[in-house]
Order: sequence, then structure tokens, then C-alpha cells
Amino acid sequence: MLIKIIEITLPIFAIALVGFFYSRAVKPDLGGANKLVVEVALPILVFTSLSTKDFQPAQAGWFSLASVALILLSGALTYPWVRLTGSNWRAVLPCAMFTNVGPVGIPLIVLAYGPAGLAPAVILLVLSNILHFTIGAGLMSGRVDWRMVYANPLVWSTVLGLGFAQLQWTLPIWAQTPLNMIGSILVPMMLLSLGARLSTSEVKDAKAGLITAILTLLTRLLACLLILQVIPLQGLERGALILFACLPSAVFNFLLADRFQQSPNQVASMVIVGHVASLLALPLGIWLAFR
Repeated sequence: MLIKIIEITLPIFAIALVGFFYSRAVKPDLGGANKLVVEVALPILVFTSLSTKDFQPAQAGWFSLASVALILLSGALTYPWVRLTGSNWRAVLPCAMFTNVGPVGIPLIVLAYGPAGLAPAVILLVLSNILHFTIGAGLMSGRVDWRMVYANPLVWSTVLGLGFAQLQWTLPIWAQTPLNMIGSILVPMMLLSLGARLSTSEVKDAKAGLITAILTLLTRLLACLLILQVIPLQGLERGALILFACLPSAVFNFLLADRFQQSPNQVASMVIVGHVASLLALPLGIWLAFR
């Protein structure tokens, strides 16, 4: 099991470290590259993953339900202790609910389960993003902006991918090849970008960030275990849900906190410290997923 954990986590942190040290030395402007990856490569990867013949939308229903339940239950379980501690619940709840599925989650699940893990990882990404753009943003701002959903290319690439899978349509080889090549750049670029982002981050309110990051992680794990008692997922889907619960808080939470001025320093600390704490959390998640 130890070798399995090392085989899965080492490539993730190795690539992120390359981005970290490269950014420290060169200080590149990755804004354009990140925009290209998020707006082009990510929707293409979502479409190619969901449109494959191996993906069965009907069989993914219980996993999708469990994923949504994990996000919502994590927030519900977090709310009482946040109010008891006097923390800003509008800032903390999204950090407990929404994790870094893209840069960390997709590589982790794919490395753990091979190509078969890509479809559930993409489902997690899409559902998490839709709820993040609506409920997550609504928690911090006080209102829900539905334009962030129907104007999101991830939503449309998901609809197209599910449509192709349901109707068993396939693209010709000349179209599949370039789409697969574009989608394949996503995972390494996300990890390089994550390392570069962390290299420029400053940790403030470190103690509060550490305590909150640990508590939100434990809350997500508790929510996951409770859900698995009600929705008994098996094999890959069970493991993917557990790994999802062990991911660090999404970087997008800081962007929302900064935009709506909801304790941005505390959220930044939670995000950064959470990624460092994931050095311990991810091996634990892998052990739970495969035991």
C-alpha cells in the first residue's frame, strides 16, 4: 500500500514542484496559458471524457447524487462549529464544500485508477464547478448569479458529451485525434500552474488557516463516510468520492472571498495551508480508498 501511495502522490507533487521552482526563478506570466487551458483544454477534456463509449450516463447517476450530497452535507456539518467559533461562515463554508478538483483531483484520480478514473473525475469537476458558481458564489455574495452557469463552457461541453454518449455517436478519427491531444495537456499544465501560483502566495492568519483547514478536511471525510452508508458505492466510484473528500480547498474560493471581501486573508491562508496539509491528507485518502 505504501508503494501505491508513493506512485500516486509523487508525480503530483513532483510536477507541482517544477512549476513552483520555475516560477521562483523566472517569474513567468502564466495568465494567458492558464486562460487557454481553462477555456479550451478543460472543456475539450470534459467532452472527450464523457462522450466515450465506455461512459454510461445512467450508471453515473448514483455517483453524481453522492457527489452533490457530499458537497451539500459538508457545508451543513461545517455551519454549526463555524458559528460556535465566531468565524465568518460566508467565507468558511465554501472552503469546506468546494475542493481543488481540477489541478489536484483529476491527476490524483487518474493516477490512482488509470484512464478509467477520468470519467468520474470529470463528473466531480463539472458538478463541483456548477455548484461553486451558484451556491458557493451565492454564499459569499448573498445572491446567486445564474449567468455563471449558462455562460460556462464546462456546462455546454458536459451537455454535448452526455448527448454523444447517450446517442452513441462518435467523432471521426481526424477530429478525435486533435481533441485528445489538446485535452491531454490539461493535467500537467494544471499541476505546473498550481505550483507557480503557490510560489507567489503569502500566508497570513496562518494559525487560523491551519485550524480551519484541518477541521474542514475532517468534516468532509465525516460527510463522505455518512453518505457511503446511505449510497453504497463500490470500487472506483467509492474510491473517487473518498479522494474527493481529501482534496485541499479550491483556489477559486480565495478569488471569490477577495471579490466579495469575505475574510480574504483567512481564506487565502486556508487554501495555501490546505495544499500543504494535503501532503498528509492525500495518502490517508488513498489508503481509505483502496483498503
